[in-house]
Amino acid sequence: MSTKTQDDIQPKAVMSPDELERWNALAPVEQLARLRAAIQRGLDSGPAELNMDQIWTRIRARHPDAKL
Repeated sequence: MSTKTQDDIQPKAVMSPDELERWNALAPVEQLARLRAAIQRGLDSGPAELNMDQIWTRIRARHPDAKL
């Protein structure tokens, strides 16, 4: 069984209240380092098969309160 800790939080488009609380508890320098790493992973992953409208449709299906 995996235990979620403050140390495993990663940036993403829509965070739960718990994830947002853990993200906000990180030092700004740590948030920036994790954001840079996430951006780099995105750049390294190559082109996506979905366009932004399709991505947002999926996000809204999982999180109806998500805003652009």
